[in-house]
Amino acid sequence: MKYYKRNNCRLCKGKRLKKSLILNPSPWADDYVSRSNLSKKKKLVPLNLDVCQICGNVQLDHVIDQSEVYLNYTYETSSSLGLSEHFKKTAETIIKKYKPQKKSLVIDIGSNDGTLLSHFKKKDLKVLGIEPMSSIASIAKKNKIKTLVNFFSKNFSKKIKKNFGIASVISANNVVANIDNLDDFFEGIKNLMNKDSIFFFETFYLPLQIKNFVWDFIYHEHLSYFRIEPLKKYFKKLGLEIIGVETNNVKGGSMRCVIQLLNGSKRPDKSVENCISKEKSYGFGKKYIFEKFSNKIGKARSIFEKKIKNLILKKKTISGYGASATSTTLMHHYNINFLDSLYDDFKVKQGLYSPGFNVPVKASSKIYKDNPDCIIILAWRYKNQIIKKHKKFLKNGGSFIIPLPKYQLINSK
Repeated sequence: MKYYKRNNCRLCKGKRLKKSLILNPSPWADDYVSRSNLSKKKKLVPLNLDVCQICGNVQLDHVIDQSEVYLNYTYETSSSLGLSEHFKKTAETIIKKYKPQKKSLVIDIGSNDGTLLSHFKKKDLKVLGIEPMSSIASIAKKNKIKTLVNFFSKNFSKKIKKNFGIASVISANNVVANIDNLDDFFEGIKNLMNKDSIFFFETFYLPLQIKNFVWDFIYHEHLSYFRIEPLKKYFKKLGLEIIGVETNNVKGGSMRCVIQLLNGSKRPDKSVENCISKEKSYGFGKKYIFEKFSNKIGKARSIFEKKIKNLILKKKTISGYGASATSTTLMHHYNINFLDSLYDDFKVKQGLYSPGFNVPVKASSKIYKDNPDCIIILAWRYKNQIIKKHKKFLKNGGSFIIPLPKYQLINSK
């Protein structure tokens, strides 16, 4: 696996980086493998956050080559609970607020299975997806979403412009934080815009990640951990400006950021400065915010380890639920190397083995054949849906363990 240590800030290019959060090294998070590949040793890559002391940007200190990750990717948008409905509302909001003309072009970068574009298409807009993973792009194509199989770049944007013209709306959801060379990416975006175009992207919002304690979203696919103040300075330098920000609780805490060419036709709203003010009030720019975050993670791990040790001493059989990328971070930082099985409802993952610890992934229906004593819900943000679906497991005497944000043992008693 190819990776390197990044020694300068992705936004301002400054070299004054300070290590502010250290997690246990892990393989790349979604590297679930087949039985035939189990013998290949997985590299453990450092998983630490650096804070730029010049502009305040937060980023991972090590970068895995994107071709290693995104040409071997199994994630599909439709596999995330509630995300299709969220994208439907997103399309409706963008159309209502920014009023793209009928039949104008909407481009989605990292379009995955085409879920977002399908909602724009239903509103009588032309759509075009850009997706590097051919097997996932083929799902979109089957659903009549025109999709080009390629990584997006400044050079590729020129070909898009030549063949499809200027876009009224460009989007990239849960993509921008995964890109190492942001300068090239945004120069490509600018190629496809005019003064009336907008580009919007959704990404994790660092203040909400810290507030909601979703530190398990720190993994190697996510290179940057954004907030508005550093981004505003960065975009201005590129000839772009943020005109609106909206936060939400998708994926544990995200933001939708809307951008236009500098001095474009739309007026920036108050949400931009409001976000910057809130970020300052949270303590960003001060040393203590990451010290508190790190200490909180350490305390939660100590409690988890103590509780699990007691269960193991009682010879309880323990499995996990959720074969996601976040599970990899959680398993490696908490050293959860003792699971008998991992259950997941996403069929593509079933029959594979988890990154590093090689735990077999099974359909959740197998719970009732295996009958483990306890199941750790690694996909803890979906605990209510999982528990509701598997009340029978509790009735049969099993227990669910919720690892975050606070340790809980749930049974039918």
